[in-house]
Amino acid sequence: MNAMTTISPTATYDVVVVGSGIGGLVTATQLAAKGAKVLVLERYLIPGGSGGYFEREGYRFDVGASMIFGFGDRGTTNLLTRALEAVDMKLETFADPVQIHYHLPDIELKVHRDYEKFLQELIAIFPHEERGIRAFYGKCWEVFNYLNSMELLSLEEPRYLMRVFFQKPLSCLGLAKYLPVNAGDLARKYIQDPKLLQFIDMECYLWSVVPADKTPMINAGMVFSDRHYGGINYPKGGVGQIAQKLVDGLIQAGGEIKYKARVTKILLENGKAVGVRLADNTEYRAKRVVSNATRWDTFGKLIDSEHTPNKEKKWQQRYQKSPS
Repeated sequence: MNAMTTISPTATYDVVVVGSGIGGLVTATQLAAKGAKVLVLERYLIPGGSGGYFEREGYRFDVGASMIFGFGDRGTTNLLTRALEAVDMKLETFADPVQIHYHLPDIELKVHRDYEKFLQELIAIFPHEERGIRAFYGKCWEVFNYLNSMELLSLEEPRYLMRVFFQKPLSCLGLAKYLPVNAGDLARKYIQDPKLLQFIDMECYLWSVVPADKTPMINAGMVFSDRHYGGINYPKGGVGQIAQKLVDGLIQAGGEIKYKARVTKILLENGKAVGVRLADNTEYRAKRVVSNATRWDTFGKLIDSEHTPNKEKKWQQRYQKSPS
């Protein structure tokens, strides 16, 4: 601490969340709804991160995400609906009857919300591959149904995995066989036509930004099925309304958010995060710090390399950047 450092007069928080992206806000609202004293720090003027918006000449534009999953009204994959409900918030949405309209050299195809209608259009283009098409997308549904039968939390949390296994052992065992499988391998098991395999590559690339060979089957199963199950639903007022509603719910639940608050350092004591420091040298103390910044900004910027865990250093050394 230097002579210019300002300690916030606010009492110590249970949790400080760095960044108000959707992940950070859902974390904050879930904690606040359970009684935790939470502070969210956002460097910009509005919340949302890549789920935010900007305005020009009276028009509002989405910053990044514009194809939204998670607004369904059933199952366990409707994560946005459930996150808003946790803080007594609702958001009006418009159901999109078509997820994507492909305009390719040899393929003109709409991915309809209605699953069978989508299959019929695809089969009309590749009639000789009907059995393979139904088999591949059927396997996607198998993966999705396993996921949709269990509470979805972090697959890196051992206690969660143990609890879910005892609650849904058959679903867990069924899902386990897909863990090492990618969408490309499974597609080639049922489909031979190279143009159809290229189409499935395109299907994967549009949302995973890598081809089918590098898209985990669990991810493919979720997206290729939930677009027909919960559907694609666009929020009234734009994608930025998701973050705004979460902020409203956070405040209603007793949490706080501060804008134009750029975190420059996560404070450590004896190897444990105890707070954060802002660009203006204001410090906020907390029992826990959650970073919704990228792992690249978190480790190396907010936490210097000297204190970066060895596990993270090894991961970054192995990591290969995607084409995006």
